[in-house]
Amino acid sequence: MPVIVQDYKWEQTDSAVFVSVPLKGMSASQVDVFSTDEYLKVRFPPFLFEAFLFAPVEDDKSTATIKKGEMLFTLQKRSKEMWSHLTVKHGMSDKETLKDLRLRAIQAAQEKAVARSKAKAEKVQEEKKYTLDTMMKWLKKQAEIRRGGVCADLHEFEDLSEEERNPDWLKEKGE
Repeated sequence: MPVIVQDYKWEQTDSAVFVSVPLKGMSASQVDVFSTDEYLKVRFPPFLFEAFLFAPVEDDKSTATIKKGEMLFTLQKRSKEMWSHLTVKHGMSDKETLKDLRLRAIQAAQEKAVARSKAKAEKVQEEKKYTLDTMMKWLKKQAEIRRGGVCADLHEFEDLSEEERNPDWLKEKGE
């Protein structure tokens, strides 16, 4: 059973929350951090810091650093307002409610990771398509030159270097 860290400190402005969690002599490699818009967890066995945030933050704009034996979080608030507490569980002891909040945070993080992965795959696919289209245009130009045909649109060949306009150059590249 983990030892719950209770000697953390927090401060705030109307746009950010600053949380400092003492790492109790642990190195950065021993610290596991998990954060979402509404949840923050720092685990460094046997210690655990967990915060169900009072209000949502901009997780993508927030930062975490380790300095002088402390985990320092700068959490950017979604709405400019002062919080009465760092966590919603202040005074809350219903384990089922906390479990549901924790599961929702994990599920939200998984959905966000899937969306990021999908967006990255789509971008890679678009870049491959662009590259293939560019190569096909270039090869068509080269084929036209190679055939010795005169293209009605000579301006299409203006972007080719003198070397690329030479059909023998294409043959040499293909060998």
